Amino acid sequence: MIDYVAMAEMIRGWVEEAGDILRESLADNSIKVEEKTNPSDLVTEMDRFIEKFYVQKIQEHFPDHKILGEEGTYDTFEDLKGFIWVIDPIDGTLNYVKQKRNFCSMLAVFNDGEPVLSFINDVIHEELYEGVKGHGVRCNGHLMEPIAEHPISEGLVSINTRMEMRDPERARSIVGDSLGVRLMGSSGLEMVQVISNRISAYVTTPLSFWDVAPGMVMAAELGLKMTRPDGEPIKLLENNPIIIANPMAYEQIIGKFSN
Repeated sequence: MIDYVAMAEMIRGWVEEAGDILRESLADNSIKVEEKTNPSDLVTEMDRFIEKFYVQKIQEHFPDHKILGEEGTYDTFEDLKGFIWVIDPIDGTLNYVKQKRNFCSMLAVFNDGEPVLSFINDVIHEELYEGVKGHGVRCNGHLMEPIAEHPISEGLVSINTRMEMRDPERARSIVGDSLGVRLMGSSGLEMVQVISNRISAYVTTPLSFWDVAPGMVMAAELGLKMTRPDGEPIKLLENNPIIIANPMAYEQIIGKFSN
């Protein structure tokens, strides 16, 4: 039987080291920045450096595992058998460049298509969230409690700006039923807000798989619902719109997509 707790202990050290590197890099004003698809879609040399750092660690300790990385590390996937690692070295690169905060570094591990491990490191606040299948979710080593159900009328929500532009009527309906909306510009940190019960739900238009993969095992361990807006499961290795919310808020929101 695979000891996921032992794996997590090893990986935790890598993620902490990557966080230290990223914090130190914020003082370096000479970091190279490039556009990928548009002026708000950026990549820095630190994105590539951190991804390479993770890849080297994975290949050293788990040479037969496959890897999918945001910044160009792609293995060939004929199926979902075995271990697949999903890397988002800096989630919220625009924030990293412009704000020097509100970004995170993320890893997720799947085994035979099932999410088994994940890490979201809120670098600036030094909060490391760690999900292990069957062993719950921890923040800086402290076990987190399952989220109590509550309606969206009792909490805040997060909706990404593309949804506000592409589906304004539905976005207004969701926000109107809540106490208000909060945006961070990092899908990893938005998911952390739900996992930490700071907001009731996070709803998005399609995101890359590395943007959502780390939330899957954490949501399952804390009793949250995380699916596509049509109620279908997250499609592995594909872009996905998502809803992640406590069960009561989830049912309220998903009902708006079935109308």
